[in-house]
Amino acid sequence: MVFLATVSVPLVWLLDVGLDVIGFEAQWWLSVPSFAGFYSALYWIFDHYVWKLNLLRKIGLIKVPDLNGNWEGKIESSYSQSGPAQPFSVTILQRWSKIIVKLETKRSRSYSTAAILRTDDLPNPELTYMYVNEPKATAPNTMNMHRGTAILELADSVLEGDYYTGRGRGEVGTIKLNRV
Repeated sequence: MVFLATVSVPLVWLLDVGLDVIGFEAQWWLSVPSFAGFYSALYWIFDHYVWKLNLLRKIGLIKVPDLNGNWEGKIESSYSQSGPAQPFSVTILQRWSKIIVKLETKRSRSYSTAAILRTDDLPNPELTYMYVNEPKATAPNTMNMHRGTAILELADSVLEGDYYTGRGRGEVGTIKLNRV
């Protein structure tokens, strides 16, 4: 975020000039908090809005894809009682600095506890996240709360990949999602 720091310096100078114009003599200690304030404000704007601009991706300044929104798909599991591929929905809440994945099936809900979106040295962006899954009241008695990891590749507006669960469950499977 060197760019934001670089922009913050002239903004502090403009603030100082503006205060001089109206006759307010700023003390020396005002510039340090002003810099931090401008940087924080610019970072918040960038984190919530600016990074989503397609123009920045087209000119190569940003590689991170915008995955925000609702996704639907099917999940195939090694769990013997799950049968054929099960439909499910995913909501991805994303900012520049944070990504949250929420998944819901007929039997359970899960939410990410950590997530990363890799873009370097890969042919396509890759979303990797760890999650906690909680069964719904209507789930079979054999289904318990568990942790897992999913690794999904983004290609042509489709997120597709594998997942595996932690101890006590020992399940693997595939996930395929399309943006709604």
